[in-house]
Amino acid sequence: MPLVSVLLAVHDDARYLHEALDSVLTQTLTDLELIVIDDASTDATPSVLGDVDDARLTVLQNERQLGLAASLNRGLDHASGKYVARLDADDVALGDRLRLQVERLEGDARTVVTGSAIVDLDEGGQRGRTHVMPRGARPLRWHALFSSPFFHPTVLVDREALERHGLRYDPEFLESEDYDLWARLLDFADGDNLREPLVLKRIHAGQASQRRGDVQESFRRRVALREIGRVAPEVDAEAAWRGSRPELVRLLRAFEKRYGASWEVRKAALKALVR
Repeated sequence: MPLVSVLLAVHDDARYLHEALDSVLTQTLTDLELIVIDDASTDATPSVLGDVDDARLTVLQNERQLGLAASLNRGLDHASGKYVARLDADDVALGDRLRLQVERLEGDARTVVTGSAIVDLDEGGQRGRTHVMPRGARPLRWHALFSSPFFHPTVLVDREALERHGLRYDPEFLESEDYDLWARLLDFADGDNLREPLVLKRIHAGQASQRRGDVQESFRRRVALREIGRVAPEVDAEAAWRGSRPELVRLLRAFEKRYGASWEVRKAALKALVR
């Protein structure tokens, strides 16, 4: 059984695939399996995968296009590692990524999922801005009431935590399938983010977040309203999500009653109030 199973789903993305595969197979943590789910690609993707000579690579071929969530679920069902990591087919994992994230999870039994910061990577390979997510269980949970608390390609999760609670991606949520999954997982366990950028996130016109941003926003809102309602049923979730001062204050009080007070959370709430 490998320590880490890395899941990478690909559909017609041969242009950057070799670099993504190489970034996983050259990690300083070598006890891993790389599971690539080829979602019925019609470009050179099968050829790129066929050129990889590494016994740690397993390719699962979808006979018809299933979409990201269903493809990742197929990968999860096949995974045997203690931990499961994600990477997109056009991104790059920095060399120490898996080692650092495994150390984080093994150092705290309460934390079952961790992400990291990311650095933008353009089509020519030039690095751009660094983006960070909240750190610490409470700030991360507060953020998860409004949006995904992780950059999806950076996540490492304890596979047993997913199995214990029967958690999988829900294809119904399309481009927000990750936000939905992490929100449900955080109902049972803690999460965190490493401050270091451990993934180079490719920015190009062909990616789903660029093409279908309106769809992603719609499903993000749907998950957020559900999570706000779960934490504070008495709050007008729509108003809180849109930044209403009275409803945000009520939501903060309900959140602190459930999870305890945190200066970082209060600072985040104050920032939302003054927007």
